[in-house]
Amino acid sequence: MPAGAETMATWDAIFPTPVMRSNIGRSFTEEELKFFEMLWAASQANVTNFRSADTHVLDAPEMQSIRSVVAEHVNQFGWKVISAHPKHTFYITQSWVNFTQPGQSHFRHMHTNSLISGSLYIYVKKEVDSICFYRNSPAQLLVTDDQTNPYNTPIHRVSVDVGDLVLFPSSLLHDVETTTGGHIRVSLAFNAFIKGELGSEERLNHLTI
Repeated sequence: MPAGAETMATWDAIFPTPVMRSNIGRSFTEEELKFFEMLWAASQANVTNFRSADTHVLDAPEMQSIRSVVAEHVNQFGWKVISAHPKHTFYITQSWVNFTQPGQSHFRHMHTNSLISGSLYIYVKKEVDSICFYRNSPAQLLVTDDQTNPYNTPIHRVSVDVGDLVLFPSSLLHDVETTTGGHIRVSLAFNAFIKGELGSEERLNHLTI
């Protein structure tokens, strides 16, 4: 590389993948915690962990305060990231609770029939718990494993704490690696879609959802 070229160069992160991180800013109430315990008692086996039998948990009366916070973040994601017109609204289609015991994991996957997905963390330990995101298209060259950067890394880990809320495009591959703590990791997952009139007759892409 010519002398000085590195200092003169600029780098643009084009087509970035948005991940929204926030926190609900409060502790879970006793009523909410009892509700999660009830879901755990009636949970069913998933592929590599457990999940609630109820797949619309945010519809429960005990979850209305949390649902309001989640819905607000979903709409902010849609308006700011997707740049949807304010006349369009985004709504939660399904929601469930994942229970991951010590030594368990959650297989790599994406969420079909959904635009925005996310997780609210009910019980985790920031020192050991995270969600892992993966490139949807693999790198063409694997030259080195010890010099990763935002442009070449195949995986990005996001540490999570109690009350954290993480939203991302439903098409983004993600998983939970094998848990190393001695606790049961509890997270509330959800999917969301758009509602309204999209496109136009003139552009031949009109759609009402």
